Amino acid sequence: MEVYDTAGVLNEQKLQDVIGELDFHEPTKVAVYSRDGEYSDNINTETLLFAKDSHPEWISSDPEDYGDYWSDGYFIITLSVEDAGSGQIGTYFGEDRKVTEGQMQKIHEAGYDNFRAARWTDGIIDVATAGAGIINRPWYLQPGMWIFGAVVALVGGGTALGIFGARASRRSKFAEHLAQGQKHLSNVTMDLESTELSARTLPTGSRHAADLERRFADFMTKYRESFTKQQELEAATKKERGTSAGVQSSKNFSLTAQNLDATDDAIIAAAALYTRSSTWEDAWRAQIAPLLEDLKALPELTAEAEEGTQGAAAALDSFAADASSEIERIGTDLKAENIDVDSALDRLTELRKLLTERLDAFATAQIEAYAESEEEKRDMQEALRNERTKYSNRGYRSGGSILDVTSPGELFWRVQSFNTGYHAGVNSVTSSRQAASSTSSGISSGYSGGGGSFSGSGGSSRF
Repeated sequence: MEVYDTAGVLNEQKLQDVIGELDFHEPTKVAVYSRDGEYSDNINTETLLFAKDSHPEWISSDPEDYGDYWSDGYFIITLSVEDAGSGQIGTYFGEDRKVTEGQMQKIHEAGYDNFRAARWTDGIIDVATAGAGIINRPWYLQPGMWIFGAVVALVGGGTALGIFGARASRRSKFAEHLAQGQKHLSNVTMDLESTELSARTLPTGSRHAADLERRFADFMTKYRESFTKQQELEAATKKERGTSAGVQSSKNFSLTAQNLDATDDAIIAAAALYTRSSTWEDAWRAQIAPLLEDLKALPELTAEAEEGTQGAAAALDSFAADASSEIERIGTDLKAENIDVDSALDRLTELRKLLTERLDAFATAQIEAYAESEEEKRDMQEALRNERTKYSNRGYRSGGSILDVTSPGELFWRVQSFNTGYHAGVNSVTSSRQAASSTSSGISSGYSGGGGSFSGSGGSSRF
């Protein structure tokens, strides 16, 4: 397994861990190459030139091949990144590993969703996993192949081989979720005494404090359950870790531990604020941190405004300036004790709601400007809605934000979530337009502009 991440977008260790465990039908050398690209690039040629310059071992040295083919045993994956969620994916094969154009398209399509969401590492893993299931697949495992009853048993056994790659990927996800959950639960354990003490000092009659008190009522129960679940997951067998149920169980554990970690941070911060302890100013900075992060990200967001959406973009820019001043006023009033903690949190809530409203208006304007049909509008709206829902379902954010813990997940729309959702919508529409204008399978083959007589198996496609 080789990784050459010249674009600087991949998690090499994760690729090594996951792809290194994939079970190909025959031993296969996997090489991953990422690059910064342009729309006009022929990445087939770019991959060949990279191999000639840096990795001649990828090209066959057999005298009978005259340097015109990829080396036997190789499966090369090239990712060309053009923008957030857009680019090209290429796959190249030794002559003893080559696939049909239709199979190549399926291998590429496996990674499209993650690529379009700019999850580059996961997209590469999807492509490699699909390749493991297709490259040199035995004849009795080909889709649609029906054999006499005596051979059906072979099909069942062979199919099991085909899912080894998926199991390896699931084991990696299981380990990732478990490690994240262990980290959060360890934080909870270390803060447990402070959390219990802080919960007892929360004032009665405060709406925000009351919300935290209700959550603390179930806190210890969930903590004990999570500790037991952690022990069960740590003792899980390799087989259990490779199942969908096992991955879901580890994911649920991680999410619960993350929520516990965020809840105890918020309780400790609330106690510091309400009692005016020596750390109350740090606790207040934790309350305004999410909004300040969003305001800092707005200039980059509005700089990408589509033509005709300047009004909505200007409203966001104006809000950023006003909100920054208001945040400062709230902090000053709180420090001077001109307002109480509940009033400060209420004013902060209103600011975050106003940002959400302006992001909604900006989204509507952007979609109207970019989409060319009602169907495209629906696709973009769905992409934004999905990302907003996914973001709100990823658990509370640790750091001590009371509002993030006590407010409904979708009440505040974060700029990061908006950006991801909007680009996913644009990429979905762009891909649909490209598919509608193309009559081919979408695979571009050939090594023009430097490939000479090179005829190695492989091709690229856009996502």
